[in-house]
Amino acid sequence: MELWILRHAKARAPLADEYDQDRPLTEQGQADAVALNRWLARQAMRPPGRILVSPAARTRQTADLVLRDLDAPAPLIEPQLWEAGDRELIGLLQADPQQDSMMLIGHNPGLEWLTRWITGQRLTLGLQPGTLVVIDTPDPTAPGSGSIKTVRQPTDLT
Repeated sequence: MELWILRHAKARAPLADEYDQDRPLTEQGQADAVALNRWLARQAMRPPGRILVSPAARTRQTADLVLRDLDAPAPLIEPQLWEAGDRELIGLLQADPQQDSMMLIGHNPGLEWLTRWITGQRLTLGLQPGTLVVIDTPDPTAPGSGSIKTVRQPTDLT
């Protein structure tokens, strides 16, 4: 399986009475998501066949900007990606074992944990906002089974 893990781009700080799921991307976050979209288009990287996105505004906005015009399937809102821990993330990967490619667009600390769990590697700078990690793994539910093909952080794209 080819697994794409994307942490949402930079979101603004919450307002006093704002629910965390409602926080949108900052202007910089939007620019970073567009830059990743352009990079993916230049690389001719085809998005995975199944794309799951957290219901949070910032993840949906990231998905829209990153996947625009890339011939990607419509992202599916997956409530379990909001505040997902290890059980939820592994459960999502186990739910469709025949899928040959999948993308998860969500949040830390869960996505950073998943990256380390599947690959056995810790990213030097962690999974910063707007970072994409592409992993090849014969079994995404087996710890240490994957290898990192690509890591793209916003600072790589400017």
